[in-house]
Amino acid sequence: MNETEFRNFARKEGFREPEVRSQPPGRFFESHAHEDDLIVLVTAGAVTVDYGETQYTFKPGDMCEVKHGIPHTDAMGPDGASYVLAWRSPPVTNSQE
Repeated sequence: MNETEFRNFARKEGFREPEVRSQPPGRFFESHAHEDDLIVLVTAGAVTVDYGETQYTFKPGDMCEVKHGIPHTDAMGPDGASYVLAWRSPPVTNSQE
């Protein structure tokens, strides 16, 4: 997937305006969860997302989706990583059903 395709996908699926970011080599984000759904398109380098029992490494052209509330860590590869990300508020559920 390229950045234009990613931006079109994000718009179509109701994500907010994508943001471009980059991280240095070896940057590590401790275990955390997001309040919103997240999609990420890696444009350079590599990002490894670890869900505990399962780990995925994303390289340029790969898109990652992380649903809200899912604990995970993120680790940048030896060359760091550049990526485009977009956020979407999760659907509101009626808790009085």
